[in-house]
Amino acid sequence: MTLIETVFWLIIIGVIAWFVIMWLAREIGAPRTYGLQREVDLRLTYKRYMEIYPSARVTYAEYKRMQAQRAYRKAVSSTKIKRMVR
Repeated sequence: MTLIETVFWLIIIGVIAWFVIMWLAREIGAPRTYGLQREVDLRLTYKRYMEIYPSARVTYAEYKRMQAQRAYRKAVSSTKIKRMVR
């Protein structure tokens, strides 16, 4: 094998590796959101939640279960929500 053939094959392998890495990054999805933000977002409707997090593979029943477990925790102080302050 000549030097040119070796360089050619290294470039081909590099391109294939790049495609594999990009595919894996797409499958994994966006970086995880902070727990507090996701906790607040659990108060949204299922449709709106899926619009914000399209990569979340959550069924409606699982979403309702997550809401029941976590949505009623105090995520934000009531004094910070202006409409609740009198």
